[in-house]
Amino acid sequence: MVDKLTPEQRKKNMQAVKNKGSEIERILQERLAAKNYSFSINDTSVFGKPDIVFHDKKIAVFCDSEFWHGWNWEVKKNEIKSNQDFWISKIERNIERDREVNEYLKKEKWTVLRFWGKEIKKNTESCVLKIENEIKGKKMKSGTKEKKEGMIKKAASAGIPYSLISEKINLNNKTDQEAREKMATIGHFLQVREDSAAYYYEKKAQKFITEFGIDIENKKIMWDIPFPPQKKPKFEFIDLFAGIGGFRIAFQNLGGKCVFSSEWDKYSQQTYEKNFGEVPFGDITKINEKEIPDHDILCAGFPCQAFSIAGKRSGFEDTRGTLFFDVARIIKEKQPKAFFLENVKGLVSHDRGKTLKTILNTLREDLGYFVPDPQVLNAKDFGVPQNRERIFIVGFRKDMNIEDFKYPQPGKIKKVFKDIKEEKEVSVKYYISTQYLDTLRKHRERHAAKGNGFGYEIIPDESIANAIVVGGMGRERNLVIDNRLTNFIPVTNIKGEVNREGIRRMTPREWARLQGFPDEFKIVVSDANAYKQFGNSVSIPAIQNTGKMITKLLGYTNGKKN
Repeated sequence: MVDKLTPEQRKKNMQAVKNKGSEIERILQERLAAKNYSFSINDTSVFGKPDIVFHDKKIAVFCDSEFWHGWNWEVKKNEIKSNQDFWISKIERNIERDREVNEYLKKEKWTVLRFWGKEIKKNTESCVLKIENEIKGKKMKSGTKEKKEGMIKKAASAGIPYSLISEKINLNNKTDQEAREKMATIGHFLQVREDSAAYYYEKKAQKFITEFGIDIENKKIMWDIPFPPQKKPKFEFIDLFAGIGGFRIAFQNLGGKCVFSSEWDKYSQQTYEKNFGEVPFGDITKINEKEIPDHDILCAGFPCQAFSIAGKRSGFEDTRGTLFFDVARIIKEKQPKAFFLENVKGLVSHDRGKTLKTILNTLREDLGYFVPDPQVLNAKDFGVPQNRERIFIVGFRKDMNIEDFKYPQPGKIKKVFKDIKEEKEVSVKYYISTQYLDTLRKHRERHAAKGNGFGYEIIPDESIANAIVVGGMGRERNLVIDNRLTNFIPVTNIKGEVNREGIRRMTPREWARLQGFPDEFKIVVSDANAYKQFGNSVSIPAIQNTGKMITKLLGYTNGKKN
């Protein structure tokens, strides 16, 4: 399957397919109509927009084309020879979407019938018979007026699933920043609309909700996402430089509710939205700190940048032009009870220590926070098999009267790679070619001859991974041996053959596990973007263990606020 279309041509063709009823739909619809059945088609009032809907019987029928919905997918995806990241990601999202629709409709007591296109063409009468059997078996139950009213109230209280709102907004088709900011406003408002933080979003959100044609009046939001907001939060926090939400998972696990998030990368925004139900706001430098809701804890994994130090004291004004300045101005304006900052270990020695000195002077002297000496923690000490050192900086507002803070001690449970290894055989695309393997070996030999230790590395099952990083030899420094491959036919354009030594790259899911992301975390982007996102993320267990120490001092462990 070779795709030679430009992105514009592909988008136009896909839209044309979506805008007209398919042949398989028409075949089934015409046959049912000939039997005098009454039904609606492509009904947007029903979650998932079924192709055929029998409202009174609560039967939803979907006519699925083999290509778009992934028939025999484990085999067919290997036939895609070009633009693999696009097509595989697109179709696997469709498969996942079909599963979500099925689960939701069944939960709402709908009968869901799905037919493959070739099944409809070859055995139309058989498909019709299956539908008829369901119709005949669905006799409406009679009941008292009180029972019917109770059912109506229950249906009204059930609310509207977030995924339906997300589908209406259609994030993936909104590429311009203005549209994404509108979606961010709507998402944030829906998350906090029963809280005081709603004040900061309500006016704009209501305008955008009307613009997108979303009806949420008097309806609860059903958060059908992996990580819904806390219903009874112990505290509120914000998530700056949010990435894909590592900080957020950690602090939600501790009982917190996120009232603001910011992340500029559009692919990270997509991943964040599918997991948390909101699009983060974009460029933090353009966000007015006064428009950020009040919060108890500020979280930020900000980039490491040098400062242009004019004076000798190295403080707040010297940080202008850097992203740390945006962290500092928000702390200055909102005065959170505490903050938690994360950065690379290199911050300690960056610019001969001047960068860290300026940060600490700003936090302690200019902003007036108690800031204990920062500490470098290693992810491997907190339950993930990855050697990843990062510097943590925490601080408390002076009126909290906190004068001592101890970072968490290493845990007793140590994990190795086999603890997070994929349970089943993975795609051949993760196995490197014989030619590339030869290149890696020669590359390492050249460096070894010069006395350098640089080069690829194979991680044994009983060992721990090197730090997963973006770019350079990030993936090649974490190769593994996996001899479970049974199909050695390449699915990507490689030079040479697939190696027979079982040497492969780790999968995105394995990188996710190395950072402590639970398996319910959705990976909705291409492999290339997924590696980048997990490589840039924080290690959740280390963050959560440190966050636990912070919230304990603030009195949130028992659900009470100071």
